Amino acid sequence: MQTSNNFYDDEIRLKDVILKLQALKGELFSRWKLIFITSLLFAVLGVLYAIKKQVIYKAELNFVVEDNSGGGGALGKYSGLASQFGFDLGLGTSTTFSEGNIHELLTSRRVVEEALLSKVNINGNDELLINYHIEFNDYRDEWSETMPEIKDLIFTTDRSRFSLAKDSILALAWKNLTNENLQIELGEESSIITVICQSKDEQFAKLLVEALVSEVSDYYTHTQTAKARHTLDFIQNRADSVLTELKLAELSYARHKDSNFGVMRAEGLLDELRLKREVEILNVMYGEIIKNLEISKVTLLNQKPLINVIDSPRFPLEVVRLSKLKGLLLFALLGVTIASIYVVINSLIRDVLEES
Repeated sequence: MQTSNNFYDDEIRLKDVILKLQALKGELFSRWKLIFITSLLFAVLGVLYAIKKQVIYKAELNFVVEDNSGGGGALGKYSGLASQFGFDLGLGTSTTFSEGNIHELLTSRRVVEEALLSKVNINGNDELLINYHIEFNDYRDEWSETMPEIKDLIFTTDRSRFSLAKDSILALAWKNLTNENLQIELGEESSIITVICQSKDEQFAKLLVEALVSEVSDYYTHTQTAKARHTLDFIQNRADSVLTELKLAELSYARHKDSNFGVMRAEGLLDELRLKREVEILNVMYGEIIKNLEISKVTLLNQKPLINVIDSPRFPLEVVRLSKLKGLLLFALLGVTIASIYVVINSLIRDVLEES
């Protein structure tokens, strides 16, 4: 019996909901003029917005990161020879620059700020990108009330002499660019990475993506070749040291022969053999070191470049613009939605007041 009552109550509730929906539907149709006029006004606003909306330029740069995980290719067979003399040619692999890490690097504060502090050619003049960024955004006038010193503030490449104001502006520029202008896309089925910058200034959009990839490339190259460069410096120093010892040994050997010319003494002969043996040993050592030095140089060159650009942005850049038709349809739909919500809420409030 209880189950039957619950079913009856549920049926009544469902009927009430259907009746309420039908009433709201009738209310919407009865207020069609209000909804139409509202959507029409919003459509006009959408067209005006599309006309007056600032043009945004889109710069894209595609690149791939070389994979040197093959153990140095043809140079791998020489690594065993070099290791016998205690040398590491730096052919090991690294996961520092995986696609995910590259994504984070491109939007990191260090890379973005270094890119902004790079020199670029704008209208035939060399200028720092951050100074140009401040100029075309009119930040000097916008921030002059809260930060009067920005009126005469000019950035230089010497970060050691930056004031607190310069560091703050750089940090603000980094946040704004990474949140609003920059976008990094990773290929789903490929290793291609795309850097996208959208800006109201066409030159800035192009220059920023190029500067970002250049900074990451330099950082990548410096990091990946650090071991090879350390090995090269060590071998070069060792080669110079052995060469100095070899020259001294050769000089001692020549002087000994000159001082004992025509004299056949057993003690002098033993000294001559010892000096000759020392020269021969140093010659062999120097030859092997020079061999490893050349291998190390080739290894270092083999690791550059590590980032290959596929497509770089070219003028004119793609324009991201809201068309008049799209603005009209979007704003008209927004107007219909707002007007409908108003009618529904007004109807519900009226019903509640009538019931009370």
